[in-house]
Amino acid sequence: MIIIPQTKGGVGKSTVAMQVIAPYLYKKHGKKITYIEIDDKNNDSQSFTRTQIVNKRMLSTNKLKELDELILMDDNHEVIVDVGGNKTSSYVLEEIAKVGTFGNVKWIVPMGDGELDGKNAIATMKKLKKIENNSQDNLLFALNRAISTDQDYLEEQFINFFGHKYLGSTVWEMAYNNTDFAAKVVEAKNAGDHESARKYLFFRRIQTEAKDYVLNNLNGIFSQLDKWIKIK
Repeated sequence: MIIIPQTKGGVGKSTVAMQVIAPYLYKKHGKKITYIEIDDKNNDSQSFTRTQIVNKRMLSTNKLKELDELILMDDNHEVIVDVGGNKTSSYVLEEIAKVGTFGNVKWIVPMGDGELDGKNAIATMKKLKKIENNSQDNLLFALNRAISTDQDYLEEQFINFFGHKYLGSTVWEMAYNNTDFAAKVVEAKNAGDHESARKYLFFRRIQTEAKDYVLNNLNGIFSQLDKWIKIK
């Protein structure tokens, strides 16, 4: 069984399930795949009304016990479970944890490049680690809206997931960050650390763009706020 949860909605769970995993399993097995959507509020898979590669069914959260036997019997990954976001994913993971997965489940956690996407992906991962003894082998992240698989690009684009000490603050703070990234670029280059040099180049660019944004946008907005708020 392949289960696709995320505690945030709108991150592409149904897209990953229907556009990637369903065709993959259909090709592998040569027959229709069982596709289960668990979401009491939305039915995202209804967009795929003409698909011929899955048998779709809805499962309400008050019938989650039906998953127990499905997880146990699906030794060959012929079932996809698309779990709704927000409270639904949390509830489903809590229910699965009560019985376990018997080593029969692979987990895919989709996420976009937004701040909440990264934070919720990490929160989902922490919940899964309480269920899976071997989560490193059974858990995969699907980085949606990525246009390159280059590691540096992915770490920069999904900075809220991978994290970095220079980001996570406001643009205004980054503009007034006194770190000399240009000097760090040269230092890293001379040390032969080209990976760090590329990262510092990225942060140098962000710092420059932040300063331009403050100069050309924020300062004008601040002036207007001065007139409106009139703080003494």
